[in-house]
Amino acid sequence: MQILLAVGVACFLAGCSTPADDDGPTGPEPTIALSVEAQPQAIPANGNSRLVVFTEVRRGDQAVADSTEVVLLNSMGTLQHGIVYTHGGVALDTLTSDTSAGTGWVIAYTQGVRDSVEIMFTEVP
Repeated sequence: MQILLAVGVACFLAGCSTPADDDGPTGPEPTIALSVEAQPQAIPANGNSRLVVFTEVRRGDQAVADSTEVVLLNSMGTLQHGIVYTHGGVALDTLTSDTSAGTGWVIAYTQGVRDSVEIMFTEVP
C-alpha cells in the first residue's frame, strides 16, 4: 500500500497522466473550403455597370476567423479592392464592368485553396 501511495504522490508531483486523462490524437484538422460567386453573373460591357463578388470561407462546418485575407484576381473589368477580409466567413468586393464584351473570370485565393467564377460582359446595343 505504501508503494502505491508513493507512486501516486510521485506521479502527482511530476504531472503524470493516466490513460483516462489522455484524450489522444484529435484527428485531422478540418479542411478549408472556399466558394466565390458573382451577383449578377452577367453585366453590360459599358464600363459603368457593377456586380458583387461574394466569397465564403469555412473550416469544416465553421466560418473562418474574422479578418481572414482573400485575394481576388480578375481577367476583365476592375475590382474595387482585390484583397478583402472575412467577417463571419464572408468577404465582398465590387467589380466594375469592362468596355469590351466577352467572358471574364474572378479567381479567389485563401489559405492554399482557390475557386473561380465566370462573368459575362454583354454587348451594349
